[in-house]
Amino acid sequence: MAVLVAEPIDRPASLFGDAADGDDTGGGPTLDDVLVGVWEGLAAHVAVTCPLCGGALRPAHHGGGRCADCGTTLD
Repeated sequence: MAVLVAEPIDRPASLFGDAADGDDTGGGPTLDDVLVGVWEGLAAHVAVTCPLCGGALRPAHHGGGRCADCGTTLD
């Protein structure tokens, strides 16, 4: 089971695309798309973009990864 642990980060609404304006048709990636991409990168032992802050989420030796910028951990 994957657990994403992070402190809330205030962001401008524009980072969330049309969904922030109440349009749920969006057109951007789903949460599932984002997390699958993150896991695929970490499984390949490469740094990926942190889904919370946009920083570098680096693979950990035990699996998962940790963001160097905000400390988000994906296990």
